[in-house]
Amino acid sequence: MIQLFIHASNFSYEVKEKAVEKAEEDYLPSLKKENALVVFTTVEKGDDEEIIRKAVENIKDIFSKVKASCVIIYPYAHLSNNLSSPDVAISSLKEIEKELKDSGIETYRAPFGWYKAFSISCYGHPLSELSRRITKSEEFSKSEELEICNKFGFPSSPKATFMKIATLEHLKKELSPSSIIISNDELKEKEGTMIIRYLKPSGRILPCINEDPKIEVIYFGEKQLDFPKEFKDSKNSLKIWESKDGKTTIWVGNLIYYILLQAKSMSTPYLPLWISPIHVRLLPVKKDFLEKTEEFANQLLSKGVRVEIDNKDDGLGNKIRRSGMDWIPYVAIVGEREIKTSTLTVRIRKKDEQKSLTVDELYALIKDEDPLMLRQNTPVKMFD
Repeated sequence: MIQLFIHASNFSYEVKEKAVEKAEEDYLPSLKKENALVVFTTVEKGDDEEIIRKAVENIKDIFSKVKASCVIIYPYAHLSNNLSSPDVAISSLKEIEKELKDSGIETYRAPFGWYKAFSISCYGHPLSELSRRITKSEEFSKSEELEICNKFGFPSSPKATFMKIATLEHLKKELSPSSIIISNDELKEKEGTMIIRYLKPSGRILPCINEDPKIEVIYFGEKQLDFPKEFKDSKNSLKIWESKDGKTTIWVGNLIYYILLQAKSMSTPYLPLWISPIHVRLLPVKKDFLEKTEEFANQLLSKGVRVEIDNKDDGLGNKIRRSGMDWIPYVAIVGEREIKTSTLTVRIRKKDEQKSLTVDELYALIKDEDPLMLRQNTPVKMFD
């Protein structure tokens, strides 16, 4: 829907002759008003109740600001080439008129489908001429907080890909669907079905919250999730999920963004282990210890642990700092003592403590914390 607002000191119209076959028959043939907010309105294909609601909100907002005495809804097909059918247009315009009248605003509506002569005199103040296009798409702004998504390479790095897969698997576990369908169509399914949709975004492309594709999950059944329904960053208000009309909708990118922001807000940032691309990073103290480090890595990999080796020829302090910057949950040092004892000196990020652990003990800690245990999608050696 497109709206063109004119705050008119004087406005009048008079119906002349029928312009379309399905012109409405019961109408106001002429009108003359002073201090009127004239809303030239084009109803487009796909406009529905949500669009009508936004149109009414727009009119109320501008009406209150310009201090007009009345509103005149004027059908105007010349603002778009994507016009709705006459029946839909008439119905939509009538609904806008009704909503405004019910709100106590003096409202008039020129008839649809007729040629009309009109005269208008615009006040000329800053708000006297405005236009707005109403769509279902949400407009997002680039906030400083979105840098956290760039940290993990959204939208298409291996880490970002893993986190999206992990989030879908987490939702499968939480929702326990009876069946799963991947489809972009609006399907009517039985209760318990989960649909994964990969949608073309509209508006500004931004990491996490408005990516191409934009991932949406629909579960047929009303569920309560262990996340807030919505949250805000410094510039955006974002929905994570909603449950209504017998189905639950989850916006996967927004959920990931929320999890990242929650982690960042901690004194020591820490991701839930199920969404962390790597469980363990092994740090050989010397280049000579790389072969033994690979043996430890293979043992962990065989148990399903996501593991990588910082094999850069660099000092241990730099390797530890890199691990911290990458939010690695478990950082294991491999030195002479570890090789002799077949244990690992492990820094546990979540608890900010260090322990000497065998491979089996480290696996047990990780398995207890990560119910998914998804396979990693990145190389074991970081710098090969």
